[in-house]
Amino acid sequence: MSTVSATENKELEKLIVEHVPRDALMACEDAYYSGDLKGRQHSAIFLSGHKPSAAGQNKHFFINESFHEALQVHGADPTPLRGTRLVLGRFGIFNIARLNVPGHKWVNLRRSATRKKLAELNTHIERKYVQGDLFAAPRDVAQGTIFIVGVMDGADENGIAQLTQVLVALPAPNLKSWLYISAIADFLSLYDQLDVEGQPDNAVPTLKVQPKKQTGDDQRN
Repeated sequence: MSTVSATENKELEKLIVEHVPRDALMACEDAYYSGDLKGRQHSAIFLSGHKPSAAGQNKHFFINESFHEALQVHGADPTPLRGTRLVLGRFGIFNIARLNVPGHKWVNLRRSATRKKLAELNTHIERKYVQGDLFAAPRDVAQGTIFIVGVMDGADENGIAQLTQVLVALPAPNLKSWLYISAIADFLSLYDQLDVEGQPDNAVPTLKVQPKKQTGDDQRN
């Protein structure tokens, strides 16, 4: 997938900042690292032949649980935990889901029917903020999709794939490129630079409930 430089579209940056609270974005990043660490720790005991498979499954469940909690605490009303299904939340006009990318291999992202449908919601964002179609009046954007992307291109002391970077990304409707992508660590500085009034603070204290894991029907990443 090709990418759009984080400096090329200030309007998209403003749109994300307006609808996604800074603390919520930080919590999503922390949740990714926390879940990745727990998953690797629980997989270290397996023998080398089982370790990659065990790590992939354990990391999926732990990251999903921590991601779900982060969305819940910040008022994003996440979908229930269901095995390998996507956890989906909502901030403003944006649906929020996560996506793993092993070793910067930006391929096969269209295998998930759910992600394809979510990406298609960015059609009006693409037309209004990226294409700038002169022959059609851009429609107001009612909804869109942001992926919180975890890049797994490192390895820990046990040889288990390790999270090295978390990105905030707007996928193109065809899931073949990005309308916008930036490391969350870099994007957070925009909240100080851009003057957006009335950004919601939806954080609600809640107790973490350990869900019973079930078998789902979506892909494990």
